[in-house]
Amino acid sequence: MDSMSEAFDQMQMVKDVLANSDKVSEVLQESTHQFNLLTSPTFLPKVKDQGKFTLPCTLGHLEIDNALVDSGASINLISLSMAEKLGIAGALQRPTTSIMFGDATSKSPLGVFKNYHLKIGECIIQTDLTVMEMEEEKDLPLLLGTPFLSTVGASIDFHKQEVILHKVNSLVSYRLQPRGSDFCATIDSTNLSSKSHGATKVVKERVDKNQELGRIRMREDQGLRSHVLRGLELRNHV
Repeated sequence: MDSMSEAFDQMQMVKDVLANSDKVSEVLQESTHQFNLLTSPTFLPKVKDQGKFTLPCTLGHLEIDNALVDSGASINLISLSMAEKLGIAGALQRPTTSIMFGDATSKSPLGVFKNYHLKIGECIIQTDLTVMEMEEEKDLPLLLGTPFLSTVGASIDFHKQEVILHKVNSLVSYRLQPRGSDFCATIDSTNLSSKSHGATKVVKERVDKNQELGRIRMREDQGLRSHVLRGLELRNHV
């Protein structure tokens, strides 16, 4: 009789577990969590700083395969040569900020272009672009920082080493990569200075120079065409 009673109790317990599987699962998870707290590691080896990733996007009419997104950058940055390709170098707003890099150096940007359209897939994102003159070997097509990450609703999972842009596509994840210090930028607000006025002057001089070169080439082309036409007229006359 005792064995039959025990078997009945066990069957009843199994039925209760199956009938309350959700609650049982919660209890098990909580127990596991408490066990993990009791058995937490006493030593963790350091890992590389995983703070950046790349993604394909379209900036204006230019397609970029590897735009760099850095969670340590507090600005969106493009080079002056990229701004010229986009045709916005002559329409920059005067900078009111200075850029400080990971090696403690600082530099005044050449200007800012507000609300430029960046496209990821079919999603258009308004982006403020800070323009800076860069050395050729450091010429990044596009660096996106925390303003971009905030706009797209990014969540960064350092444990899984992945990033999801929830407002763009929550089904797509990007793999985090080790971050160097070359373009780990922070930005501090400063008053307008002669240095920032000088940076704006550099952009204007460069744009004016490019326009003058364009006019010279046009005059040369017109002169060449006139020379060819005169040659043809003399040839026909003979």
